[in-house]
This record gives sequence, structure tokens and C-alpha cells, in this order.
Amino acid sequence: MYSILNSKCPRCHEGYFHVSKHAYQLKDFGENHENCSVCGLKYEKEPGFFYGAMYVSYALTVAFSVAIGVAIFVLFPASSYKVYLTSILIGLVVLFPLSYRLSRIIWMNFFYHYQGDALPKPQKEE
Repeated sequence: MYSILNSKCPRCHEGYFHVSKHAYQLKDFGENHENCSVCGLKYEKEPGFFYGAMYVSYALTVAFSVAIGVAIFVLFPASSYKVYLTSILIGLVVLFPLSYRLSRIIWMNFFYHYQGDALPKPQKEE
């Protein structure tokens, strides 16, 4: 969970996965580093590796849609279906950068796991 919530390398929990630290820097929100700057892990195991993140993105989109729908139901119980549709669509557009970044890092965490010994050992001075 640490690497997902902090957008860090799943193996060492030190290097950043994404180029920008914030999801809403729209200039480069979807760019990620090729390798971890600390342990050297190559993030993309093979060409097309992150295509699988589409399944995670779909699940996140469904979860966000349900959460927005429940929030509308609780806050405004007499709303019409147009309010639900509009709110969910606007919410998904606003949450897209976050969903995109989360889906990639979650997908990568299915295949890479934390290894405390992945960090390079400091050189001892003599």
C-alpha cells in the first residue's frame, strides 16, 4: 500500500514512479520513469505491460461512479437521473488523472513486491 499511496517504486519504496509528484500537473501527469532511480528496477517488464492497467482502471472507474452515485443519493435524495448522470460524468472527468496514475501503479504492484534488500548498500569508508 505504501508504494501505491506515495507513487513509489514497489521494490524499494524509495524512487518515484511518476515524473511529476502531483496527478493534476496536466503537462506530464501520465509520464513515468523507465527505471527506479534508487534500485534500478525496470518498471515496464515487457512492451505493452501497462495495457493490463486498463482492467484496474475499469475497476477504479466503477468504484468512483458508485461512490459519486451514493454521495448524490445521500446528499440529495430527490434528485433525477440527469443529476446522477451529470455528476458521475463530471466526477469521472475530474478524477481521470488520479485514476490513470493509480491504475498503473496498482497494476505494477501485482507483479513487483517489496524487497528490503533491493537498496544498494552504502560503501564503508576505511
